[in-house]
Amino acid sequence: MKKEIATRKKRLKSAPAGSLRIVKKKHCSQYYLGGKNNIKGNYISKSEMPLIRSLAQKKYDKKYVSAAEAELKGIQKFINSNPGKTATIVATFPDELRDALDYADMTINDYSNIWQNSPYTAKKNDGDNTLHMTRRGEHVRSKSEEIIANALFRHGIPYKYECPVSLHNGEIRYPDFTILHPHNGSIVYWEHLGMLDNPQYIENNILKFRDYEKSGIQLGKNLLVTYENSKSPLNSMIVENFIKVHFS
Repeated sequence: MKKEIATRKKRLKSAPAGSLRIVKKKHCSQYYLGGKNNIKGNYISKSEMPLIRSLAQKKYDKKYVSAAEAELKGIQKFINSNPGKTATIVATFPDELRDALDYADMTINDYSNIWQNSPYTAKKNDGDNTLHMTRRGEHVRSKSEEIIANALFRHGIPYKYECPVSLHNGEIRYPDFTILHPHNGSIVYWEHLGMLDNPQYIENNILKFRDYEKSGIQLGKNLLVTYENSKSPLNSMIVENFIKVHFS
């Protein structure tokens, strides 16, 4: 659907000026070329069928883009707020029965491996130095993110650093950590607010969280937040307790 929207938006840029008005008669249709100051439009003879077809395509493309963008918002909101649970069912059976079952979905462990190893396009380095390296060998932007990443890795919790997520308005954001919950297979986003001394930083994040909420990413549900300022920095004990509360 995203590809179709992009294709049709590109075509709309080169579409002929004006809009097509279709008047259905008893046994045929009549076509009129309208504009801002000419709503009813001027009659177009069917001898100009190439123009009519181009205007018809323009009319369709505009309607499609509008409807598809609205559908995408609903689809993305559903995906963000409704994790699949069928893969967790088989884990409720003892090992001796699990292998004998004809179950429909892969286990959480199998899915975790596939999820963790699936490629994604991370956020580009926009000029700030990613000097901190995690135990998993990835570069992150702060010492606090390094602490979080290492703790998740140590506990065997699958995560992706700065993995893109599409919001309700079509914007792409990059939460610090996208996590696959190890027990129920749900997606959880973990943002760390590391500059709470900066009022503009706080305001920017409030706006970001508002967009998250509209996209089905709810604080305390599938959005977790840690924070710090210069007088109260994050440390490994805080992160360990945080993981224990939310992922044990």
